[in-house]
Formats: sequence, C-alpha cells, structure tokens
Amino acid sequence: MVIAATGAMPVAAASAASPLMWIAAVLAAATALAWVLRRPNAQAGWPRIGFGIALLLVCAALALQLAVDLGSGHSSLRLRLHRGISPGSLVGLRTMAACYLAALAMAGWGAWKLLRRRG
Repeated sequence: MVIAATGAMPVAAASAASPLMWIAAVLAAATALAWVLRRPNAQAGWPRIGFGIALLLVCAALALQLAVDLGSGHSSLRLRLHRGISPGSLVGLRTMAACYLAALAMAGWGAWKLLRRRG
C-alpha cells in the first residue's frame, strides 16, 4: 500500500475496525449463500454458528472502534441527528458512545441467541 507524499493514511485504513467488519460481512454473505444453495433442515447448526460468529466479529469491531473513538476524544462516525432538510451539527461524544453501546448490545444479544445451546 502506498501512502501519499502528504503522509496521510489511505481512506481504507481510516477505521481500525474496518477489517473486522469486512470479515464479518464476508462470513455472513458466505453463510447466506451456503444456506440458499443447500437449504439445510431446521436442526442444522451451521447456519446459526456462521451468523453467530459474524455477529461476534461485529461486536469486536464495535468495541474496538468505541475504544479508539473514546481514546481520541472524537468520533469517526460523523453521526448527525437532525430534522428537516438542512443537516444538523455532529452529535457529541456521549450520544455517539450511547449509539455504539446500543448497537453493541443488539449484536451481542443476537450472537448469544444464535450461539447458545438449545435443549
């Protein structure tokens, strides 16, 4: 990978969690494709395992990005909450952390539901 003469990092390397999110997306897509092609019965465990691991990777990526954003003091999320046509200002660090934690809780709950033993 070549870095420009300005010393700026390439856009793809802007987020520390990007590789984990890509792995999670590819794993979820591969599991979905395998599920469509094979049509497993209701007792098959591998689709739940594939999607559950993908959600665990999303949890890891969210936790990593939250740690990076809290450590730097600003968010790379660029979240704007507004009403109407004109864009509002960027949300504060507390609101951003609450959004990360809500997404982390939902992904963790989904992974737990998919990966827990049924019996």
